[in-house]
Amino acid sequence: MTAATMNIYVDWGGADNAPGTASDITSGTLRLKTAENITVDTSNPIPVPTTGSNYSYWRQVYLKCTAKNDMLQIDNVKFFGDSAVFTGYTGVNLYVGGQLTTKNSGASTGYDLATGTPSTTGDRMDSGASKHTDLTTRTDATTLTSAAPLSVIISESSSIIDATNETSNYVVLQLAVGSTASSGVLTAETLTFRYDEV
Repeated sequence: MTAATMNIYVDWGGADNAPGTASDITSGTLRLKTAENITVDTSNPIPVPTTGSNYSYWRQVYLKCTAKNDMLQIDNVKFFGDSAVFTGYTGVNLYVGGQLTTKNSGASTGYDLATGTPSTTGDRMDSGASKHTDLTTRTDATTLTSAAPLSVIISESSSIIDATNETSNYVVLQLAVGSTASSGVLTAETLTFRYDEV
């Protein structure tokens, strides 16, 4: 029996409900920055503010089946970190959208183009006139662990993934940098998707 191939994708660019690019980041790194691109470089960093917080542009990630192989179905998708995501840095928090916005093989209606001021701040995803319209709450990633993960909705037929190109809903990520943070490039963190396959 050959397991399904499940990859991690990020949608970006384009317009609301119609992402411009779907990028496979399974073997790469996702850079959270103040620009609407996913290039892993030091351009458009999040500056440390004098008061309050500055934000990355939000990023919308999801699981996608790129090869069904002998898989019958995938369900029970979870998302989590290790309880210490960026805890080694003062004034830095990674947030996860409190709702799972809609993504499936036929629609990207949960997609909102990230907005903000390049090289200054992204708009906070869960508040303000330019927010991600499907999000009203956010969760600190440190609270999402293997024992207490985020349950990720599947909006495909029967709420399962059972065919190539089917996906989970979006998980929306945003990095916040507060006035007590120090300048510099952060060490990469690992976040995990877990699922059941039969």
